[in-house]
Amino acid sequence: MRLPTVFTAMSNILCGYLITHTLTTAELKQQTDLWLLLISSAGLYLGGMVLNDVFDASLDAIERPERPIPSGRISRKAAGLFGASLMMIGTACAAAVGQGSLLIAALIVGAVLLYNGYLKSTIAAPLGMGTCRFLNLMLGASAVGTFTSVWQTTPMTVAVALGIYIIGVTVFAKNEAGKSSSIGLFTGVAVMLCGIGLDAWLVTTSGVKDAIPGSQMALLILGLNVLLRAATVVSNPEPGRIQRTVGLMLLCIIFLDALVVFGMTGDVKHAVLVIMLVAPASLVRRFIPMS
Repeated sequence: MRLPTVFTAMSNILCGYLITHTLTTAELKQQTDLWLLLISSAGLYLGGMVLNDVFDASLDAIERPERPIPSGRISRKAAGLFGASLMMIGTACAAAVGQGSLLIAALIVGAVLLYNGYLKSTIAAPLGMGTCRFLNLMLGASAVGTFTSVWQTTPMTVAVALGIYIIGVTVFAKNEAGKSSSIGLFTGVAVMLCGIGLDAWLVTTSGVKDAIPGSQMALLILGLNVLLRAATVVSNPEPGRIQRTVGLMLLCIIFLDALVVFGMTGDVKHAVLVIMLVAPASLVRRFIPMS
């Protein structure tokens, strides 16, 4: 299931929800819709990860024979049923929130199946991954109303920025189990920085005045961190190093979501709430790989 990365999906939901609702931290505990969306996202994301291994079983038998399916620890059929069950749980929770959430969840299911079944082996693979993340953040914003009312400028811009960042991570991670080219690694980093830059532009133009300087500085530091970590890998593109760096870049999603929440709401407690997801993700990452 790539369990550590589910916390990055949950941070997307918190980001989408918090930038579209005016609530105190205490009031968040009473928001049933938020809890349902968190469970929905977790089910859809983890189901997608499981189905990814189901579709990749033949390739993993060559490149990653230690994974559960090629190693024989679990059958491909059982994994398929498990993944489908998780996706259904995610869709059901979204339906309990409302029609808009259900429709976006259905789009996520379609995007996941399209990516796993076809796009993964094409040049459009990064776009497919970016679309899944774009929709996941919009799922977090979906509790504001109907399907059509969800598509507002602020959440859509944040979702596009996240999608761009994920496209960059996907390009960077291409052939992470094999031989990666320096051009591909540099391209991935450049695209990631574009995603971070778009968030910085949104915060600068539409953020809360008192939160803008701090958000700008933090986003700059985050971008430099991504750049420096990537630079060390380009000098020695060994598969293990790339996989560890990809894991760190995925963890950065949580920080990115938190900084957007702070910049757009000015609420430090809400931002800290998002950042707290780094703790369980980092803990679980010690035992289960993120990629």
